[in-house]
Amino acid sequence: MSSGPGGPAGVLSAHDLRKSFGDIAVLDGVDLEAQAGQVLAVLGPSGCGKSTLLRVLAGLERPTSGEVLLDGATVSGPSPSRGMVAQSGGLFPWLTLRDNLAFGPRARSRPAAEVRTVVSELLAATGLDGFADVLPRQLSGGMRQRAAIAQVLANRPPVLLLDEPFGALDAQTRLRMHEWLLALLAERPTTTVLVTHDVEEALLLGDRLCLLSNRPARVTAEQPVPFGSARGRSVLHDPAFVRMKADVLERVLAA
Repeated sequence: MSSGPGGPAGVLSAHDLRKSFGDIAVLDGVDLEAQAGQVLAVLGPSGCGKSTLLRVLAGLERPTSGEVLLDGATVSGPSPSRGMVAQSGGLFPWLTLRDNLAFGPRARSRPAAEVRTVVSELLAATGLDGFADVLPRQLSGGMRQRAAIAQVLANRPPVLLLDEPFGALDAQTRLRMHEWLLALLAERPTTTVLVTHDVEEALLLGDRLCLLSNRPARVTAEQPVPFGSARGRSVLHDPAFVRMKADVLERVLAA
């Protein structure tokens, strides 16, 4: 996926990534690559260092050693080219949904007409065009997470980083959000790194799966997820999906 003629492809990679906080080692030589336009699901036990890994990929934390590259260029700090969405989202509570989505493009001095177009397109893509002038507190949890992802996508980043964005939602809403995100990324291919401890979520959303060990985290396996366009609630009872879910869960528990 390219962001335009001559634009970045969005290949994000980490090489021998190590991160410690004092004497506590969190990442232990992590190597991974998120291909352009694909979803890399990073799965591991709770507390293994997944969120720290995502913060390093985002440039919000400096690695102790190793490097992160975006399209071959070293990542040295945060940038709109790597949009990150956390479980709590990042909406400004005092701004309307419309102004939340416009905030990033306006901060980057984009022309007003372009900002209006981007915001209008994302409101329609997220199904929130009827809520443009409400405050975040007036939205349901699922709607707020859709809005938080739209807020990041308004900057048109080649890379989207998702830190368990649906973890606080109930099971039914979470499944609807999975299907919504799959549809959105089908329309707007964006290199995506999703960190989660939920095996089903990783298999439903990921094109590739990266398994991490317990802390200090290292990559124990990486494999393709073979379900492609069949992903969504219809695949949940597919025997191949059920077998893969059980196998991956066993490996996570053994980590």
